[in-house]
Amino acid sequence: MRKSTVLILLGAGAFAAWIFYSLSRVEPVRVVRSAIEHRDGHVFVEGELSNAGPDLDSLEIEVRYYDRNGRAIAVDKVVLGGLRKGAGAKFRSPERSLEGVADYSLYLNHGRNPYGN
Repeated sequence: MRKSTVLILLGAGAFAAWIFYSLSRVEPVRVVRSAIEHRDGHVFVEGELSNAGPDLDSLEIEVRYYDRNGRAIAVDKVVLGGLRKGAGAKFRSPERSLEGVADYSLYLNHGRNPYGN
């Protein structure tokens, strides 16, 4: 194998490794644990977050509830105060009287990105 081919392969491998490393750091706030709870005709979601990114002034968690057919039933928003780098926080959505809730999803909003979006 020629020296130029080896250099190109090494460069491509280093670039691919850098891409995978960069993509693994995209989302600084992670959901460590979450679960849906059904209690006395009410439903809510509770869980725990971990912040591996910079300090955050606030964090909004959007909880969407779905029925067995995947149709959205309701949406709740939970706002947490500041979350320091390396810290964790627990959250709990308000208890709702909803019929037929089978699943949920979480959306984390921790502010605008550097581009203003």
